[in-house]
Amino acid sequence: MHKKILVVGAGAWGTAIANVLSKKNNNIYLWARDLKLSNQINKNKINKKYYKNFKLSRKLKSTSGNFNAKEYHYIFYVLPATAFDNFCDDYLKNQKINELIICSKGISKNGDFISNLIMKKLILKNYHFLSGPSFADEVLYGKPTALSLSSNKINKNIGNIFKDTNIRIYYSEGYKTLEFLGILKNIYAIGAGVIDATSLGQNARAAYITRCIVEIKSILKSLNLNTNMIYSLGGIGDLILSCSSNKSRNYNFGFCFEKKSKYKTLKGKTIEGINSCLNIKNNKKINIIKFPIINSIIKIINGSPSKKEIKILLNRKFKNE
Repeated sequence: MHKKILVVGAGAWGTAIANVLSKKNNNIYLWARDLKLSNQINKNKINKKYYKNFKLSRKLKSTSGNFNAKEYHYIFYVLPATAFDNFCDDYLKNQKINELIICSKGISKNGDFISNLIMKKLILKNYHFLSGPSFADEVLYGKPTALSLSSNKINKNIGNIFKDTNIRIYYSEGYKTLEFLGILKNIYAIGAGVIDATSLGQNARAAYITRCIVEIKSILKSLNLNTNMIYSLGGIGDLILSCSSNKSRNYNFGFCFEKKSKYKTLKGKTIEGINSCLNIKNNKKINIIKFPIINSIIKIINGSPSKKEIKILLNRKFKNE
């Protein structure tokens, strides 16, 4: 018998995950905030907002509004990270949850991690983080994708959900590290967009990504997180993809922000990196000033000229590798 699964969030990534799973499971439900969108998906098997030219699996069902969490073996959370706090209060309060898989890469408005909010707000034993280099449209169109999966308690049955699909799972130890890597890569991707917008060249971008990896490792160490996970799909894999393609919303935002051009391709889409830039300073455990690259990116987003910040970074004292 197929496991009953709820995918919360009918955006690009949520729709892609739900569609992949529904090809081999007729018990997949895609939850949408918008009842009209949910009805459209059920009637036409098309998500007009994100994939108006793509026919979704006929097995996929959509739902909206309140739901009984206990009915689902697995719940995938694929809404923005900043919405998690309110979503818990509105839909999950006092509900028993079997297994929760977090697919969002961001931080709450008060600078808190989703993993901390889970422990404060929800009644559940097992929760997991799914992350890695994954543009939603490529997943939807069946292109091979590899992701990191990390859990508070190791449960390899979760990975079996994706067996015989185009998504390959690699198990990682350290769910808080995997979560934080996703938060950081979005911020660094904004910086990569700024670099390309200022025409600094591919040498500069390669150096930038390399030094980001070093800085991320330092940040992880300062928080007593698993530094070896920087070499995972959710670490370097996601960072390289997000810093190297204009398909990345965060890279695209950084590019447009520097060019002072309109974000036409980003209209209506969540840019988690912006939220993380604005909210990470609220986390008292992270001393951003100690980490020059991420500190400069946050300053640029808050109005400091990029040329000034780039000059500061380049004129620092030479270091050993």
